[in-house]
Amino acid sequence: MSETELTGDNLFQNPYPVYARLREEEPVAFFEGTSEYFITRFEDCRIVGSTDRVFVPSDSPNRPEARVMGMPNVLSMSGEEHELLRQGIDENLTVEAVRGYVGALTRPVVERYIAELEPRGEANLTADLFEPISVRCIGDFIGLDETPNETLVEWFRSMSAGLQNVSGDPEVYARLDRAVADIDAQLGALYERVVESPDRTLMSHVVHGGLPAGQTRTLESILPTMKVIILGGLQEPGHAAANAATGLLFNPEQAAAVVAEPEEYALRAFDEGLRWIAPIGVTPRVAAEDFETAGVTIPAGSSVAIVMASANRDPDRYDDPDSFDMNRKKKPHLAFGFRPHFCSGHALARAIGEIALEETFRQLDGLRLDDSRPITAKGWRFRGVADLPARWDA
Repeated sequence: MSETELTGDNLFQNPYPVYARLREEEPVAFFEGTSEYFITRFEDCRIVGSTDRVFVPSDSPNRPEARVMGMPNVLSMSGEEHELLRQGIDENLTVEAVRGYVGALTRPVVERYIAELEPRGEANLTADLFEPISVRCIGDFIGLDETPNETLVEWFRSMSAGLQNVSGDPEVYARLDRAVADIDAQLGALYERVVESPDRTLMSHVVHGGLPAGQTRTLESILPTMKVIILGGLQEPGHAAANAATGLLFNPEQAAAVVAEPEEYALRAFDEGLRWIAPIGVTPRVAAEDFETAGVTIPAGSSVAIVMASANRDPDRYDDPDSFDMNRKKKPHLAFGFRPHFCSGHALARAIGEIALEETFRQLDGLRLDDSRPITAKGWRFRGVADLPARWDA
C-alpha cells in the first residue's frame, strides 16, 4: 500500500503525504472510511468554510462527532441557538479578557512543571511538560480544578481515538464510553455547583451566559458542548506547543532566537507550529445544496471535511510549506477554523502556548533533541507530536 493512498491507517500515521497527493490529483476526494468529501486545497477550503449558506454544521447522528460528543453541540448548531450559546462560551475568552487573567492562570503552572522537570535533564516534552500544562490550565479554567491531570489526559485521548476509529474497533469505543461516563458524572457535580453559586469558570458561563437573568441551561443540553470544549481545549494548547517546540528543535538557529528573545519569538513560533502541524486537522460540514468546487459537484446532503491541516501546507499558499519556519512571511492559516464556528478559545490557546514556549526555552539550558529515540506523531482529525524526546543541561 502506498503511503499516499487515502486510508484510515495512512491518515493516522502521517496524513501529509496523502494530502499532498490529493491536492495535486484529487483536491475534492470522497473518503469511504468516513463517508465524506475531503477538501484539501487552501482556496477551496476557504471557499467552503466561508460559504455558510451552503455548507452548514452537520447534526447527523451518523457522524463520528455524534458518537463521541453527542448532539446537538456548539459545532452542530446554527442561528440564534448557536449565537446565544456562543455568548456564554465567549464571554471570558475575548482577547482583552484573556490578557487580564492568563498570566495568573498559566505562569504558576508552567513554573511548577518546569521546576519539577529541570533536574532530570531529559524528558518527553509532550507527555511530561506540554500536556500537563495544557490540561491543568484549561481544566482549571473550565472548573475541573480537582480533577487530576491523568484523568483529563485520558478523557481527551479516549475521545480523540473514538473520533478517528475508522475501523470501528470495539475496544476503542469501550474506552471512549468509560471516559464519557466519567465526564458526565464529574460535569454533573460541577453543574450543580455553578447553578447554586455562579462563578468565573467556563462551566458557569456556559450554564448562565446568553440567557435572561435567572435562567439556566439544563445539564443535558450542555453536556455535548462541554465535551467539544474538553476534547479541543484540553489538548490543543499543549499539542500546538509540542509541535512548535519540535519545529524549533529541528532548526537550532530558530531555537537560539527563542532562547535569546523569548518574548519576541515565542508567539511567532507557536503560530508557525499551528500551521505546520494543525492540532485540529478537520472541521465537518454538510452541503445544503449541490455545490461545485475544483471541478467536482458535491451533492446536497453530503458530508464534507474541510481539511485545514492540508490547506495549511498548500504550496500555492505557502513557500516550502512542509518546513517549519517561524520567520516566514506572515499569512493567516486555517488552524482555528471558520466563522461563525471559529474556535472560541483561540486567544487563550495562543497565550498559554506562548508562555509555555517562552519559559521552556528560557529555563531549560541547552535544550536539544534526544537522538537516542525517534520523535513520534500520530492522528489526523487531531494530530500532535506524542513523543518529543529532549535533553538539556541539568
